[in-house]
Amino acid sequence: MEISKCSHTYGDYMDQEDFWKIRARGYNTLKWVNEESYINAFVSSADFNKNDLILDVGTGTGVIAHALAPLVKEVIGLDISQDMLEHSNWQGNKFFIKRDIRDPIFHDGVFDKLTARMVFHHITKGTQEAMDECYRILKGEGKMVLSEGVPPTPEVKEDYTRIFELKEERLTFLAEDLIELMKESGFKDISVMTHIMERFSVKNWLENSGLPEQKQDKIFEMHVTGSEDFKKAYNMRIINGDCLIDVKNLIVVGEK
Repeated sequence: MEISKCSHTYGDYMDQEDFWKIRARGYNTLKWVNEESYINAFVSSADFNKNDLILDVGTGTGVIAHALAPLVKEVIGLDISQDMLEHSNWQGNKFFIKRDIRDPIFHDGVFDKLTARMVFHHITKGTQEAMDECYRILKGEGKMVLSEGVPPTPEVKEDYTRIFELKEERLTFLAEDLIELMKESGFKDISVMTHIMERFSVKNWLENSGLPEQKQDKIFEMHVTGSEDFKKAYNMRIINGDCLIDVKNLIVVGEK
């Protein structure tokens, strides 16, 4: 598995706690976070039911946990950032824990299903170990639902990686990387669904990123001055000073 890693980051001048403290402030105002079609596609990708105990890995502000709560028995949201968790709602059948998925705090075979939306690209060290842990704590025949943003085509992977190098430390996946990651841990019957977020606002994304204005401007410029192949892959449009692109997300489901 050959996964690209971005290395010039927030982390160049702040630690992870500060990184997530800044991200938490504007996270719920990011349009992609709450986009209904994406949430619906994610939730409908597995047969969640009223008997399910769910672990939502990297829950952040609990968006997926809240979407699942009416459908399942109980959902536990796990995240490394207390600042992100403080923006979640702890009522009803939702519970939140400040821990890292790489910490073995649960017994074997506890959960009916695990979910992880836009999480694994942040796990730059011990990525396979994190997936192994997800497999270990699932019940037999349990399912994992994993979703990640990916380059719209393999040909623009390098451009995608260079853009994100200015934003944060992260991994760049292609579909085959995510499949291999899950297979290596033992998952079977793996399926992949594509969800396209149309007319994604680059300006909204950057303005709520917590990045310094200089880096926001640079990332915006990298989009609008990209190659014709890059613009075509993203179906890019410049409208009223904003850069609108079609973003590709994969939803990958594997069974234990």
